[in-house]
Amino acid sequence: MNGWAALAQTATVVLAVDQAVKLLARRADGLRVVEGQLWIGRGGVSTPHMLWQWVIPAVALIIVAAWMPSLSVFVGLMLGGSASNAVEGSLRGSVTDYIRPPFWPAFNIADIALTVGAIGIAVELLRTVLEL
Repeated sequence: MNGWAALAQTATVVLAVDQAVKLLARRADGLRVVEGQLWIGRGGVSTPHMLWQWVIPAVALIIVAAWMPSLSVFVGLMLGGSASNAVEGSLRGSVTDYIRPPFWPAFNIADIALTVGAIGIAVELLRTVLEL
């Protein structure tokens, strides 16, 4: 699979899965997954006009993926996660955070994708620099 296909597929899967789970979380009062440890439910952060704040970083990430195709999956994770949060924030005025462990602030699958993507890009860039 080429870099563009990996990027597009990764971003699409993250966007679709996160939006589906957000829809379920908004419709339900919540679901206790691990008693006293993990709660999936409604919550959110207000983010008006988030879609416009997303466009320039998205273009920058696409340029990075063109420059280094090895980063395509990580860029796809970041684009999918940020697109999911941006679309929801723009349409609803807030982002639904549905995973609430007792030891950490609430988050969602998009946030996980953003974090894993950023760490992956940092590790790959560091590995590349150290090989020079």
